[in-house]
Amino acid sequence: MHLSPAAATFAAAFALGPLVRAWQLPPQFALTLAFAFVLTPIELGLLLRAAGWSFRRLPEILAFRRKPPLRLYLMIVPCLAAIAIGLVILLAPLEERLLDLYPSSWPLPPDAAAFPASATVATLLLTLLVHGLVSPAVEGLYFRAYLLPRLPVRGVLAVVTSAALFAAQHYWQPEKFVFLFVAQLLLIVVMLRLNSVRMSIAAHCFANSLAILLSPAAALL
Repeated sequence: MHLSPAAATFAAAFALGPLVRAWQLPPQFALTLAFAFVLTPIELGLLLRAAGWSFRRLPEILAFRRKPPLRLYLMIVPCLAAIAIGLVILLAPLEERLLDLYPSSWPLPPDAAAFPASATVATLLLTLLVHGLVSPAVEGLYFRAYLLPRLPVRGVLAVVTSAALFAAQHYWQPEKFVFLFVAQLLLIVVMLRLNSVRMSIAAHCFANSLAILLSPAAALL
């Protein structure tokens, strides 16, 4: 349940590659489509199946449901985003070395200038919606509020295992496994300390959206 939905998503992204190229869209748009129409529906479907196919009963199967006050969001979310930016900078040399080990066909981030501006802007906006809001929200519910409490281990081992599985299921970003592992650890720790998956989801959405808006393609907006 940790790895299979993302495996299907990865396969779908490669299958969509020729279609995306035919549309003259950046190649990573295939991954955005796969997230929107494969990963998120699978994860949400598994949650709904566990809840007896009832949205009303969905909260019953989720842990860490506390609602933090707004002041905590304003304090914690920017701090976590700043830590994430620091990790990106710190791990950049390692990720560049890892990228050198991959075949030249590995889908690296495209140059925004190589595509029509309208296509790049449309891709960026849809990516912001999918990767910046919808996907991290569903991932937070699925990985942290649903799967984590059901792991066959407890305590620190459960936290580390969950973070490792979260990183491992990002098949398309092997150079970012270390970053994803550490970032997920931070989100889990915050969630456990506050008993709130909402806070971890807010931080996840904010960090993803910030990364997308700081991408080279965002300059065309």
